[in-house]
Formats: sequence, structure tokens, C-alpha cells
Amino acid sequence: MPTSLDVAVWGLFMWVRVRLAGACLAGACLAVLLSACAVIDPVDSRYDTVSRSLAKARNESIFLNLIRASHDYPLSFVTVANVTPTMTNTSTFGLPAFLFGPPAGFGTAAGAIASLPTASPGRDVIFGNTTASNSTAIGTNFNVSTQETSAFYEGFLKPIDLQILDYFIRQGYSRELLFWLFTDSVEVTAQGQTLGTRYYPPEDYGCSPRDLKRRCFRHFVLIAIAAGVTVEEQTLQKTPGSGGGGGKPQSAIFARFCFNPVLAERARSAMGEALYREVTTKYVDLPLKFFSPRCGSAWDPLQDAEKPQPDTFNFNVGPINFKIVPRSAYGVFEFIGALIRMQRNHPIPAATVYIPPERADEEQRLPLLQTVHAGEDADLVRVVSGNGDGRCFVHTWFYDGDYCVPEDATNTKRIFSLLAQLIAIQTTATDLSITPVVRVIQ
Repeated sequence: MPTSLDVAVWGLFMWVRVRLAGACLAGACLAVLLSACAVIDPVDSRYDTVSRSLAKARNESIFLNLIRASHDYPLSFVTVANVTPTMTNTSTFGLPAFLFGPPAGFGTAAGAIASLPTASPGRDVIFGNTTASNSTAIGTNFNVSTQETSAFYEGFLKPIDLQILDYFIRQGYSRELLFWLFTDSVEVTAQGQTLGTRYYPPEDYGCSPRDLKRRCFRHFVLIAIAAGVTVEEQTLQKTPGSGGGGGKPQSAIFARFCFNPVLAERARSAMGEALYREVTTKYVDLPLKFFSPRCGSAWDPLQDAEKPQPDTFNFNVGPINFKIVPRSAYGVFEFIGALIRMQRNHPIPAATVYIPPERADEEQRLPLLQTVHAGEDADLVRVVSGNGDGRCFVHTWFYDGDYCVPEDATNTKRIFSLLAQLIAIQTTATDLSITPVVRVIQ
């Protein structure tokens, strides 16, 4: 029979066990409450991370293609079609293992109270990895699609038209910057003689030995800026032909070059009086007041709508005919690549390349924008080898080392925006080829 001491010990033992069980039951209640609360993945931080990552990937892709162009490597265009970030968080809470009831053999033999289960000697409550645990898994799925399709290149190799040029002028891009990027060559015909100028260093610096005014490509850009050259459009309704089956009238957009006196006055202020007078007196064939057509003047584009349209921009200034040959989006990449190669290698022009001796040093330098304000970045394109001072707007590497666009190269950064927009204009959703899903778990 158990003694009074055995009963007292057993009573104390049961009191402790009940207290532990109560605590565990309270924990179970807490677990039930916690299980009712969902773990919410915050959208703002995930969206911000994905947005920043996509912007960085886009800029690095453009930069890598520019470096490829500077090394005469083929360009390659891919895009991230969609991004699907995922996050899974699993939290589990449960009761610990604890003993319930008297020990085996209690009340049957003296001393049996000391007999406890051998699985947990000396313990009434056991905590393990199943009592409380939490696990989080984060992953990102994205589709990488190539743009190497016939539809993409059909638009990408097509010469840039006046409507696209007008798009960029209306967005506030410098006209001087746009003329440098979009103009492949300029041909001037006067008195039966045609002069051509094209800037593509080191093969050609845009200087014609037959030009009595000794003008180079950069001077024609300045003439266009000083004269206020811009683009104006008209939207007209075209009635379908009689064989169309009674269709509705369609809108058609017509564009032309014109000369805007307001833009000419702004250019005069931006260029400075000395440079403006040099350009308008030394390099133009006629005074600017004779340049036509004036923006806003009477214009009926329908009279020429049925005629075959050339892929060049032609206009007359008095008896002088100008023909501007535009670049394609692909040509813009190649041109900027040539400027990067020129900046990296500092090539010496061949003996057959004509440059006026008095301007040899000026023409062999990279183009500088003449309509920027004092203290602003004047470099058309600026790329440095290596990491620069460590402050790069965008960085990439190629087989010959690292390349960096410095943070203060504002014109180069604007060109990145322009190139991204050009690529988007030439791409539609149906141009993207389907490729396998790439899954990255981080």
C-alpha cells in the first residue's frame, strides 16, 4: 500500500503536470489564433524590386549592344515578356508531447512511483521541431523572348520617318541631338552641282573638298538648328475609293519639314550671338528670311498624297535643294557604336579622308552639342573604360574589359531613353518568339 509520503509526492507531481498541461493548452489556443492570421506578401516592396531590376536589365541590354556595335559584333535583342514573383510562407504551431495520468504501476507496489516511461526519462513535457516552425520560399519566374523575327527587323531596319522624328521633338529632346542621331547624310544641290556630306568616323568626317564654304557635317546640323527646322503634321480624312464597298472615311497623317521662327530665336539664344552670327553669315547660302516653307503656312498635302513617296526628306530653300537621308533604328545603334570606338581607340584619319587643315583638331574630336547651357554636359556620347569613379549610370563588360556610362553624362542617358523608345516602337506583342520559362529561386 502507498505510504502517506508517496501520496504527498504524487499529489505534488500531479499539480505540476496540470500546470504544464494548462500552459500547453493555452499555447494550443494561441496556435489556433495565429493560424487564423494570414501572412500577407507586401506588394509595394516586391513591385519596386521587380521594377528596378527590369529597368537595370533594359539599360544593360542596350549598353551591351552599343559596345557590340563598337567592336563590329552582331547585335542581339531580347526582352523580358513577363515577370511572376512568388512567395510562400508556412508557419506551424502545435502542442508539445507531455505525459498524462499516473506512472505505470502506481499503487501496485511500493516504490513504483519512480517508474517513468523510458522514452523520456525524467521529463513530463517534450518540445521538438514540430512544436513551432516557420519556412519561407521566394522565387521569380520570367519569360525571356527573342526579338530576332522578320517583323521586328522589318521595322528596325526601316528608315525613321518624319512622324517618328516629330514624336521625339514633341517630347522635349534636343533638336540638335536628334539631327545628329537620325541624319545619315545631307545632299545639297545648287546650280547643277551636288555636294554630299556624311559623318561616320574615322572613314568619313563629313567634309567635302568641293564645297567652297568649307563646310562639314556639323555645320549643316548648326544651320538646321539656327534656321528653326522642325516637323509639322496635318491629320486629314481620306474617303475610300469607289471599289471599297462603302467603307468609312479614314484619318491620314501627313508630315513635312518647315522652318519655325520661334525655334530659330531660341537657338540663337542657346548658341550665343557669336556662334549664331558665324553660322548664319559664313555657312548659309541664303539669308534665313528666305528659308521656306514656314511652319503654319498654307499646305495641301493631298495633292501629293497619291504620288510615290521617297525614303528621303526633300525640301527647297530658294533655288537650293536639300535631301536628307535618315538613319534606321539599327543605324542609330551603329552610329553610336562608331562614336564609342572613336572615343576608345582615338583613330587617325586615313590620308584619303578630307578634313580642312584649319579644323583638323576640331573635326577629329567627338561631337559636342552647341545648344546646351553653360555648365551642362555637351558631349553627344560619353563612355569610359573600366568603372570610372565608381558612379555609373549603367555598367557592362565585354571581352576587352568593363565599360561605364558616368552619372553626369546626361546626353548619353537621354540617348538610352530614346533607344528604348525606338525599340518599343518597332516591336509588337506578336513579334516576340516563345522561349522556355527561366526560373530563378533566390
